[in-house]
Amino acid sequence: MSINNYNSKKILFITPAYWPAISYGGPIQSVKLLAEEYKKLNNNVVVFSLSYGLEENKFQKRNINGIDVFYFKYFKFFRWFVPIGIIKALFENRNSFDIFHINLIWDPISWISGFILALFNKKIIVSPRGTIEERLIKSRSYKIKKTIYFLFIKFFLKKSLGFHFTSEQEKDEFFNFTKIDKQYIIIPNLFDYQEFQKRVNKDLIKKFNLFDKKYILYFGRINWKKRIELLIEVFYELSKKYKDLYLAILGAADIDYFEKLKQKIKNFDLENKIILSGETIGGDLKIAIYQNAFCFVLPSISENFGYVVVEALASNVPVIISNGVGLKELINKYSAGLIFNGENFNDLKNNLIEKIDLILNNQNFKKELIENGKKLLLNEFDNYVLAKKMLEFYNKILI
Repeated sequence: MSINNYNSKKILFITPAYWPAISYGGPIQSVKLLAEEYKKLNNNVVVFSLSYGLEENKFQKRNINGIDVFYFKYFKFFRWFVPIGIIKALFENRNSFDIFHINLIWDPISWISGFILALFNKKIIVSPRGTIEERLIKSRSYKIKKTIYFLFIKFFLKKSLGFHFTSEQEKDEFFNFTKIDKQYIIIPNLFDYQEFQKRVNKDLIKKFNLFDKKYILYFGRINWKKRIELLIEVFYELSKKYKDLYLAILGAADIDYFEKLKQKIKNFDLENKIILSGETIGGDLKIAIYQNAFCFVLPSISENFGYVVVEALASNVPVIISNGVGLKELINKYSAGLIFNGENFNDLKNNLIEKIDLILNNQNFKKELIENGKKLLLNEFDNYVLAKKMLEFYNKILI
């Protein structure tokens, strides 16, 4: 296919948060990279997002690496951030784009936009990014979500041209719930792994008292879905055997859950062994935290992808993930990490202890995991190739 087949499209990304609001999580970086790759291929890309995570909650326009980004003011209702002015903006620009690419589902900017665009029969692509999964939907605010789904979301999903998923697991969960038969593509999140391979100053981790410590790392959003309480209980058992071992739990925090974890650590008398911080961390400090970890653990109940896992792999750190992490497919394919599972909490705990024990006691195995991780990144995360695949999908369903 010639380069002309990839370019000259007018694309509007709609996403709840965008760079530099990194506290929102992995989708911010992957959406940003995809938009920038599209731009390199001579497409006209615009982003509609919220001013969530910026210094001021106001409407503003910025140019981020050549991409025009419109940040809408919002008001908070319950746990959601509701955009102000998005309906007017969509109406005024409804004929300005060839395709509208919506990211995530439950955030009001996503389902309001999807509903409005579907009313105008616009060409919509949806990247749910793990937000449509029956178990998670039922776990919190189920009645409200059910109402929104049947009033607004189901309508625009049915009117969409197709779906983008980041893993087989996400695809299966989505179709099991929606029962919507549409074209789809599975493409992992774009990722700049070279950024995490640069050497940074180790002294930076003194900020968290981690210098010259052997520590297990959890990095990412600190909320209930991540199941960090499991990791704390596992560490409690490991700390009896490995006196020189520490645990670092770092990332932007949901306050209520953060306080529960703090109390749990206190109950186990592990305040001198577990470093818990609920701040947003980026830049060289983030890279230093990864690079100096002994291993990385992601115990999440569910992750459509698991962006922090590829960050750890790029930092040459062995990874242990739960069976609910979508990236397990690639981890299995390359034998690039360990996957734990279990029928109940105790099974999960025991299986995770075994996996950490294995890495702690076998340096050669640890090195093998790291080398396999490098192969995974090299073979699966060429952003140029991934962006072209996505544009090919656009071409296919726009016919």
